[in-house]
Amino acid sequence: MSIFCWYCDVQPLSDPALFSRCMSLLPWEERRKQVMRFRFEKDRRLCLGAGLLLAYALRHAGASNLSIRRLPNGKPALDVCPDIHFNLSHSGTLAVCAVSDQPVGVDVEVLQSAVPGVEAICFQPRERQWIHQSDDPDRAFTRLWTRKESYLKLLGTGILGPLDSFCVLPEKDIQNNSIVFSETERMNCLICVCMRQKDMVVFKRWRIQLS
Repeated sequence: MSIFCWYCDVQPLSDPALFSRCMSLLPWEERRKQVMRFRFEKDRRLCLGAGLLLAYALRHAGASNLSIRRLPNGKPALDVCPDIHFNLSHSGTLAVCAVSDQPVGVDVEVLQSAVPGVEAICFQPRERQWIHQSDDPDRAFTRLWTRKESYLKLLGTGILGPLDSFCVLPEKDIQNNSIVFSETERMNCLICVCMRQKDMVVFKRWRIQLS
């Protein structure tokens, strides 16, 4: 199947009645507990919205049993449909979920200002140069950051080494061009999908609402 990257605005969950109803529709008890462990309402909305989006995206991909287990590396996977791969991310009020028949990583970040301390630790000199020579350094910073994050999430192994040990500059895909990125901007956020082979990524919006 094509790679679908679904995204949704979690702001409707500010309505207490909708929040309560959606909590009851969430198919994972552990996710419900996770939602309520957050102190701030904005974080609860993001966690709940991401869970709802995941359930929708998995069903759209053909999964009927949504039971999830943890792989040895901690990455979640479907119990019954191991060939359906997925990854979640959220930032601001936006939740995103990438679903594919191959391993996939996704990251979303609100457009933000470049952080000099982060640049020095996370980016190679040529990446920092690319940021500062860009017409929009803040956008360039956020773009490279989502690339780094989505790549690590594709691996599913956490941070194996310094973040400046690999380069994610456009047109310089890492690991002998075996890693591909697909990017878009939605609702003042940059979304980046990372995969091991070039494939069409379909970005689609899903709305939180009760039918």
